[in-house]
Amino acid sequence: MLTGQVFFQLIVILIIVQLCGYLCKQVGQQWVIGEILAGLALGPSLLGAVLPQVQTFIFPASSLPTLQTLGDLGLVLYMFGLGARLDTHLLLSQGRKAMLTSFSGILLPFALGAFVAFFLFHSLAGQHATQISFLLLVGTAIAITAFPVLARLLTERQMLGTRIGILALTCAAVDDVAAWCLLALVIALVHSQGLFSVAVTIGLLVLFVIGAFLIIRPFLSFVARRDHSGSIQAVLSLIVLLGFASITNALGIHPVFGAFLAGIILPRKGIQVELVRNIDQINSLLFLPLYFVYTGLHTQIGLINGPWLWLICLLILAIACGGKIFGGAFTVHILGESWRDAFSLGVLMNTRGLVELIVLNIGLQMGVLSPTLFAMLVIMALITTIMASPILPFLGYKQKPSIASSTTQQDAVPTQEQN
Repeated sequence: MLTGQVFFQLIVILIIVQLCGYLCKQVGQQWVIGEILAGLALGPSLLGAVLPQVQTFIFPASSLPTLQTLGDLGLVLYMFGLGARLDTHLLLSQGRKAMLTSFSGILLPFALGAFVAFFLFHSLAGQHATQISFLLLVGTAIAITAFPVLARLLTERQMLGTRIGILALTCAAVDDVAAWCLLALVIALVHSQGLFSVAVTIGLLVLFVIGAFLIIRPFLSFVARRDHSGSIQAVLSLIVLLGFASITNALGIHPVFGAFLAGIILPRKGIQVELVRNIDQINSLLFLPLYFVYTGLHTQIGLINGPWLWLICLLILAIACGGKIFGGAFTVHILGESWRDAFSLGVLMNTRGLVELIVLNIGLQMGVLSPTLFAMLVIMALITTIMASPILPFLGYKQKPSIASSTTQQDAVPTQEQN
C-alpha cells in the first residue's frame, strides 16, 4: 500500500518538477528555480492552501517518513557528487585575491546575519535553539553561496573562462567549505551536553577527516592503479560513501558531511568520474527532486501573516543581498578590479539555491529555526538565486542563444583533470 503511494508521489513530483523547470528556462531562469518552486507548489503554501484535501491525498502523513528518507538519500548522493567535482587543486593554487575575497564574502554577511539573529532569537528561534547555535546558523544561512548553482549560471553566461568567473567559482567553493565547518559546529552545539561534549565531537570529526586523507584516500588511489576493470573501484567508492555518511551520522553530525568528504577524497580517475556522472543522472531526475518537495511540504509561507513579519522577511533579504554583494565587491575592487567586475562578482556570490535549503532543513529538523523563520529564509534563498539572471545582462554578461532545458545544476560543475 505504502509502496504504491510512493510510486504515485514520484509520478506527480516528476511531472511538476519538469513543468516548473521548463517554464523557468523559458523566462531565462535556472532549472533549480523550477525545482524549488515545484516543492513550494506541492506543499501547504499553494496546493495545501487551495486544495488541502488533494494535498493530503497525494502526501498523507504516513508516507512522509519514506519521502524524507528517499530525499535524504538524494541529498547524500548529491553531496558526494559535489565533493567529487570540487577542484581542490584550484582552491590550493589561488592567490591572495581569492582568499581575501572569500573571507570578506563570508565575514560581512555572516556578521550581519548573526547581528539580526540576536534580536530575533526570542521571537523566531526554534524550541531547541540556544542563542549561540541560533546566531551561528542564521549567520551561516546568510553567508552561504551555492557552488553548483553558480557553476551552472557561469556556463549559461559564458563566464566560466573569464577572470571574474574563475574567481567567483573559487570563492564559492571556499565559502561552501567554510559553511559546512560552521554548520558542523552548530550541530555539535545542539547535540552536546556541554563544552566538553562539543570538544569531543569536534575532535573526533577532525581525527576522522585526517584519517580519510591519510589512510582512505591513498588506499583508494592504490586500488585505482591496480583494478583495470573498474568493478572493484565502483563498489569500493559506494562503500566509502555510505560508510562515511554513517560515521558522521554516528558522531552526531549530519550524513551530508561524510558524503561530501567521500567525494573530495575520491580519485579523479576514469571509472570514478563515470560513476559520479551515472549517479548524478539518476539522482537529479528521481531522488533529489524529492528533497525539494520535502522542503516545500515544511515551508508554510502563510505563517508570515502580518506586516511586521513581512518587514522582518524583507530585512533578512536586504541583509543577505547587501552583505554578500558588497562583501565580495568591495574587497575585489580594492584589489584592482573595476566596479563593473566587482559588482558582477558580488551578484554571482549572492546565489544560494540548494545548498541554502540543505542548511535550512537541518536547522529546522534540529529545532534551531522556527517554521516561520524557515519560511522567511526559503523565500530569501529563492529570491537571491533568481536575482542573478536578470541583473547580469545589465553588467554586460549575455546568455547563450540556446541552453538545454532538461539538465540540472550539477551538469556545469567543473571537474578536475584526470590524474
